[in-house]
Amino acid sequence: MAAQRSLPAIGGYRLDPDTAADANRTDWTVDPARAVLLVHDMQRYFVDAFDRTDPAAQINVAVATIGRLASQARALGIPVVYTAQPPDQSPGDRGLLSDFWGHGLTDDGRQAIIPELGPQPGDIELTKWRYSAFTRTDLRERMRARRRDQLVITGVYAHIGCLTTAIVAFMDDVQVFLVPDAMADFSHDEHVSALEYGATRCANVKRADLVSAELAAAELGAPEVIGSR
Repeated sequence: MAAQRSLPAIGGYRLDPDTAADANRTDWTVDPARAVLLVHDMQRYFVDAFDRTDPAAQINVAVATIGRLASQARALGIPVVYTAQPPDQSPGDRGLLSDFWGHGLTDDGRQAIIPELGPQPGDIELTKWRYSAFTRTDLRERMRARRRDQLVITGVYAHIGCLTTAIVAFMDDVQVFLVPDAMADFSHDEHVSALEYGATRCANVKRADLVSAELAAAELGAPEVIGSR
């Protein structure tokens, strides 16, 4: 079978935000003194693959949900980190990604984060080179410097970069939270599969309103700062 070398056209599927919550093996709670919010690859190039005509489509739900979480995070002093792949990567930088996805992004304006979620002053922007947000970036070092050992993951695509980032973070003893309604994927089934794997292997799956409630409750309770392991 020939390798897939471009993004698929993604239909406007809908997702139950409680998907995979029953499969969680952890009872972790998001703490504003420990957390980092990751907005993963919400670039026009990736978001444009979705059919956005249905207002209730998962990609539209995700965009709105990420916006709310990012606003809350900034208000609470939680670092908001954006990843974005660069355009026109050299063959050496692109590496084996070319075998699966071809040339990738070009310098046509679609490398930018979508306007609805544009980074704000004080946010962190990382150049993304591989599926994991930790590969060839200083994300882990930034987290350690801020004594942060929780990562709340949002963005696209759930079963590729989001899940790979979650696995890598888990292996470095970072508590990972996957937010179903703040993510989107190639299909409903692949999205569900990523969440189920995360809940049973490396993360806590928690819908956005619960994340927000835990952050607000912890802020009111003035939680003790817990350093990274």
